[in-house]
Amino acid sequence: MSLDRAIGITCPDIWGTYFCELLGGIQSAAGRSGYRVIAIRSSPREVHELKLARDQIDGWIAVINPTDLERFLDDGRPVVTLSTHARDGRCPYVVPDNHGGALAAARHLIEHGHRRILFAGNMTHEDIRQRFQAYRDALDEHGIPFDPGLVVELPNNERASGRLAAQRLFELGLSCNAMFMATDQGALGALDALTEAGLRVPEDVALVGFDDIEAARYAAPPLTTVRQRFDALGRTAAQLLIDLLAGREVPSGGHVGPTTLVVRRSCGCSPAPAAVAPSAREVAAGQSAAGQADALGALARELVALTSFSAPVDQDAAPADAWPGVADVLAGLEAAAQGRPGPPAAALERAWRDVAGQMPDVGMLLRIVDRLEQAGQAMLRGAADAAAGERVAAYIRQARHDVVQGRVAIESVRADYLNDLLDINLVLRETLLENAAGGGSKLSWLSAVQMSWGCLAVWEAPGDAGPVLRIVESASPGKPLASPASDTRVAAAEFPRGDWLPAAVQHDGAHVIRLLPLRSDGEDRGILAVCAPVSSPLGLDHRDMDMWVAMLTASFERASLIESLVEQERQTRAAYERERALADAVRRLGCPVIPLDAGVLLVPLVGAVDLERARHVLEVVLAEISRQEAEVLLMDITGVPFADLQVAESLMKTTRAALLLGAEVIVVGMRPQVAQGFTHLGVDLEGMTLYPTLGRALSALRSRRGPVAAPRVPRA
Repeated sequence: MSLDRAIGITCPDIWGTYFCELLGGIQSAAGRSGYRVIAIRSSPREVHELKLARDQIDGWIAVINPTDLERFLDDGRPVVTLSTHARDGRCPYVVPDNHGGALAAARHLIEHGHRRILFAGNMTHEDIRQRFQAYRDALDEHGIPFDPGLVVELPNNERASGRLAAQRLFELGLSCNAMFMATDQGALGALDALTEAGLRVPEDVALVGFDDIEAARYAAPPLTTVRQRFDALGRTAAQLLIDLLAGREVPSGGHVGPTTLVVRRSCGCSPAPAAVAPSAREVAAGQSAAGQADALGALARELVALTSFSAPVDQDAAPADAWPGVADVLAGLEAAAQGRPGPPAAALERAWRDVAGQMPDVGMLLRIVDRLEQAGQAMLRGAADAAAGERVAAYIRQARHDVVQGRVAIESVRADYLNDLLDINLVLRETLLENAAGGGSKLSWLSAVQMSWGCLAVWEAPGDAGPVLRIVESASPGKPLASPASDTRVAAAEFPRGDWLPAAVQHDGAHVIRLLPLRSDGEDRGILAVCAPVSSPLGLDHRDMDMWVAMLTASFERASLIESLVEQERQTRAAYERERALADAVRRLGCPVIPLDAGVLLVPLVGAVDLERARHVLEVVLAEISRQEAEVLLMDITGVPFADLQVAESLMKTTRAALLLGAEVIVVGMRPQVAQGFTHLGVDLEGMTLYPTLGRALSALRSRRGPVAAPRVPRA
């Protein structure tokens, strides 16, 4: 099936567990209806202003940020919001049951006897404000006064911000011993700070979060939290948008996704109910084939229920749907008790590895094995086979081994992924930073991070159709595509064109398109478009992609800086050459030597005479006297505005040097203020013949030597 239509998503962050699970739900619904998915890391306002992908997208899902959402609606494309809603109520929205889930969490802490409960979250998000209201409602229900001093507004929902809430707890001197963090990330950050301070959770401080992200199940202790199904929220939002695009009637109000309180050890509870040994009547009922089947079915449901304390499980589904291997596990136990062959060892290993993948809490995994052991002991009651006990014991030992092996295998995969990240970061550093000016590929790292296609483009001056992007590079690791050539120009509204995309986007929808604006210092520099599977390990932590995008932006900045420096050097060099040529011209004009007749030179001086010019005059005059074997040197100082020591010394040095070369020196144009200056300075004019004007001097020369040519003005 060709996916010619597209659903656009705007979100402040398009990586990380939260968004990737949302995206998985959106993608599954979109693919079934023939839509590909384009996720853009921007607000609706920014996307609208840049017209980014506008002609590619049929309808929008706005996640968290509804800024200027009305522009999308006015543009005629349907919109659904997720975890937020438009102020004017013009489009349907999907939200988790924030109020119900948070109310259950706050009530649970109160039921533990806590009366002073700290609440912390980023209040700029609508989800968090709804959870805060539920916290207040729970206090009101139990007659507990609200204390504003127990509310901490965090700058964001990142893990590091949770430390600020813990710091507030320390400032209160532990007068409150319970914390309700509005997100799991914040709760995990608070847990880090509490542990570093030597406090125990839950013994010293009870802790509850919200979201049930994977890391909450890994925490020590595992985090009590409110579970929301991000994938279900995504599917609901996508289906609403698809219905709007199909012209079907959709209620414009809110669609609320269910939430569930998941009790783990961080609040002070036991994470699972204690197993109850079967009664004598239950054992007797289990002796019949029908009774045995019923008992095994009940045990399967109980084991699957235990898994729900760590991972999302659909309670309405059959046990085999939630844990496909549970049938093999129970069949193996029954076979051990009866002394007959059971499922293959590989099937049992696979079953335990599957459940280990669902449940990162090893303690809970071992509880499942303990419950299995209790069931095995019940099967042995009244058995005549003396070796049955040893067979069941051996089966349970192997089960514990398989559980631990399953967790080790999963952790090994994670460790390998982290090692791969180190290698990828080294490649990226070399590609994007060290060789930024070398003209090499900036997208050679795509294959290392499971991306099937990438395109790098920079903003050009807007054209008639609006903003324009210039392609810098495109790449499709291992598979040649009809990707755009470098320097191709494309309107932002058409980017990325469908015929550029790999089959994983165009046909089967296995990959989604992500557009990441490259920004620095508030300036939009370009766009990075990539295609990757939703289930990519990159979804585990958005910080990796953030760092790579920052490095890519830095490489652009570096290249731009180098280009700017090269241009500045070119301009500086050109200015220097112009200045040098001008200086040469000034030097030539600063001391023109005009031959009037054979053996007669005229040097007209105009303007001020400084030390450098005086030296230049002396050098030029002496060189010309020697070269032309001049007998008479006429120095016209009519244009010298005033007489100072510099002028006087220059005149005297030039005169003495000319006399030594055998030339007569005639000074003309001595104005009254210059003569007054020379007198004041006590200048000795011995050796000079003085005339008031050049005409008088030339007349005197004619009377002595015959006709003298009129002065010739030299060409510059």
